[in-house]
Amino acid sequence: MEKGLEMRKSKKETLTDRVHDRILEMIIQSAVPEDIVFNESRLVETFGVSKAPVREALIRLCSEGVLEIIPRYGYVVVRLTEKDEKDVASMRLMLETEALRSNFAHFSKCHLDRLQEQIERSCAVSDMSIWEMLNFNEEFHLLLAACGENKIVNRFLKEVFQIQKRIYARHWWRDQKTLDTKVNAVPHSRIYEVLCGRDMEQCMEALRQDIIGGL
Repeated sequence: MEKGLEMRKSKKETLTDRVHDRILEMIIQSAVPEDIVFNESRLVETFGVSKAPVREALIRLCSEGVLEIIPRYGYVVVRLTEKDEKDVASMRLMLETEALRSNFAHFSKCHLDRLQEQIERSCAVSDMSIWEMLNFNEEFHLLLAACGENKIVNRFLKEVFQIQKRIYARHWWRDQKTLDTKVNAVPHSRIYEVLCGRDMEQCMEALRQDIIGGL
């Protein structure tokens, strides 16, 4: 089995997950990702695995908007333009700020305790990978938005994060030329503090700054 399939042990465990992540890294690391065409048989040979996890990984990448299947040709990368990146960021800002405004009066001690526990868990991990950092970041923001239990908003926000994590990882690769570099956690203490203080405008501003700042 290819060594790359063992890269992210702490993130996921199944073979399908590892194949999924390795294909995603291949896309991110390519100078011109839109030129890549994937097919099942070639990936099976590359990774030394059976067809099932490869097929499942490709289907998942299609559902996440990373790949598109062209019959009798293969799986091609869905191109992300600079405008797409801005549109994704704007959509995330709109969804999260509206969710916070709607949920603000309903934050209970239980919700606050869950947010604090998530922050403490993320801060307890030293030298986390870029993927771990992105996953911790997504976890916090989804937890923050989930207070109001608006399933539609949460579903759309999850889709936005799937796209934005690919964008962040691509920019990280361009700047660092590696995806293995260990980074520090990005705690959300400021958001938590103003949320505990029950100041909605300060909390909205802290959330905006967190999103605009990149994570």
